Amino acid sequence: MAKRPSSLEALIAGGTAPEIAPAPVPPPAPAKSIEKLTVYMPRAAAKRIKQMALDHDRRVNDFLQEGVEMMLARYGEPPLKDFETR
Repeated sequence: MAKRPSSLEALIAGGTAPEIAPAPVPPPAPAKSIEKLTVYMPRAAAKRIKQMALDHDRRVNDFLQEGVEMMLARYGEPPLKDFETR
């Protein structure tokens, strides 16, 4: 079975396109000890948090982490940065 040209120029010229070597795959990033959590809240609250993130040029995750920091402090737990080394 003949190989089809892989570019428009090669198709027009009637030839075959030069072989292009695939890009090297970078090694996987080292695993971080970060876990994804899901938060359920009323749709109106979620919209408000998203709008706040846009208004303050921040990410929604920044606001959620700020809330977790406040909760940890309230209950006498160490801040999130102290958990990064564990």
